[in-house]
Amino acid sequence: MKKILFFAVLIAIFSGCSKIGEKNHIALNSQTSITTFFSASNKTITLKENKPFMLFFFSSDCGACKEAIPYINFFDEKYAQNFEIVGVMGGSLGFDKDIEILKNYDIKFKVISDTQSVDYLSRAVGGIYGVPVFYMYDKEGKLANKYLGLTPKNKLEESIKSLI
Repeated sequence: MKKILFFAVLIAIFSGCSKIGEKNHIALNSQTSITTFFSASNKTITLKENKPFMLFFFSSDCGACKEAIPYINFFDEKYAQNFEIVGVMGGSLGFDKDIEILKNYDIKFKVISDTQSVDYLSRAVGGIYGVPVFYMYDKEGKLANKYLGLTPKNKLEESIKSLI
């Protein structure tokens, strides 16, 4: 009987571990959640949608970040079928204030501001030490490009085109 109980516990543990690294993030301005899968062993981040994507780390009080928002909106609209853009807004001021920020800056792309999700994604990329930062991933979840600071629109667009 003890052996059966022991094996039952092992099966429960290992079947529960199949989703290690999976995290659902609630986007402030979308009806759908964003599901990411992070694998520390091969240092990949993938989306449930299995397409290339960009993580755009920014904050509401960053001037360079505000300058990037119009062309991130442009990319989100132009490449939505083949490329996902996820904004990760640090320094959340609470749900209502964060929604107000999205409206004030006319942000169209999906944005996550929940502290746990921001921390999770920040750790997944190895830490964020300044914004804006643009992380570009291929559909297999491998880091393709990383840009720190206000990056020219054409440079980001070239990177997006190379991934789709």
